[in-house]
Amino acid sequence: MVKSNTSGIPVLIRDIATVQFGSSTRYGAFVVDTTEAVGGVVMMLKGANAHEVVENVKTRIESIQKSLPKGVKIEPFLNRSELVGRAIGTVSKNLIEGALIVVFILVLLLGNLRAGLVVASVIPLAMLFAISLMNIFGVSGNLMSLGAIDFGLIVDGAVIIVETVVHRISLSKHHHPGVTRLSQVQMDENVYDSAKRMMSSATFGQIIILIVYLPIMALVGIEGRMFRPMAQVVAFALLGAAILSLTYVPMASALFLSKRTEHKRNLFRPVDGSDSQRI
Repeated sequence: MVKSNTSGIPVLIRDIATVQFGSSTRYGAFVVDTTEAVGGVVMMLKGANAHEVVENVKTRIESIQKSLPKGVKIEPFLNRSELVGRAIGTVSKNLIEGALIVVFILVLLLGNLRAGLVVASVIPLAMLFAISLMNIFGVSGNLMSLGAIDFGLIVDGAVIIVETVVHRISLSKHHHPGVTRLSQVQMDENVYDSAKRMMSSATFGQIIILIVYLPIMALVGIEGRMFRPMAQVVAFALLGAAILSLTYVPMASALFLSKRTEHKRNLFRPVDGSDSQRI
């Protein structure tokens, strides 16, 4: 009944309309390769691992496929695991290529193979420190956060320390006449004096770089979600590099740098062709 008229007789639906099976208004179609299909979207919970979700979906699809009618099959149209794999590949490529370029430039400009390798060794150690803090603070590793790391900034403090140490070693013959090769004790003293003089410069240099990223950490909304992880990862890497510059770099310099006080021209001399005894 729809309503009653003035006489009290009920008005039914059949009195004013025709009832039958129909369909809703169609506004579009899901088409794959010119053939109409049925599409579905898998929703992932917030904080879930995309790779694990995709693998679980694949497992369920295999079991569902067995119960479908003949000729009907489920095919993935957009697989997020492929996107994740390409993103990881891009990040890995950028990090490896960036590290190799920095190592090459360091060796070329420092003019000393051992000094360049000591400085370059800071890169993986600083990245390990940054990844550890990312795990502790829950910062995700993605194309934005890892792809923006500048290795030149990371090794800045180490370059200052190592360059000063090598320059001090080349001048040791003036402090120790007749000595062409330093003993380990003399090497330790030279490294200690050089590092002590330049620690403040190396530290303040990295602090200044770190201050540049502080405003990015104050971003909110979508901008904050996109760029704050990048600033956090760079800050973690710079913090690790600063600690390594004050501890690991002097120790590695004392152990692995050449103790010879004579400066010889070699393949890795400075690119400006200078014959001076500094690096």
